[in-house]
Amino acid sequence: MAECRITLRSGDTIDVEGDLQAVTEELHRVATRREHTFAVLREPTGEDVAMPPDAVLFVRPLNRDDG
Repeated sequence: MAECRITLRSGDTIDVEGDLQAVTEELHRVATRREHTFAVLREPTGEDVAMPPDAVLFVRPLNRDDG
């Protein structure tokens, strides 16, 4: 399964399941709707993580070699 690494404005990183397009589409979907505050993404461990789109600095595909 594809994974992405999200870098937050705080400098922290979170790895999530999904390809770059799916992750960015989910963040964009939530950012453009007033009734939702958090995008719900899944960590590789299977845990859900709620992500406010405005906390995201950037998203990039994660290669297994990146660690």
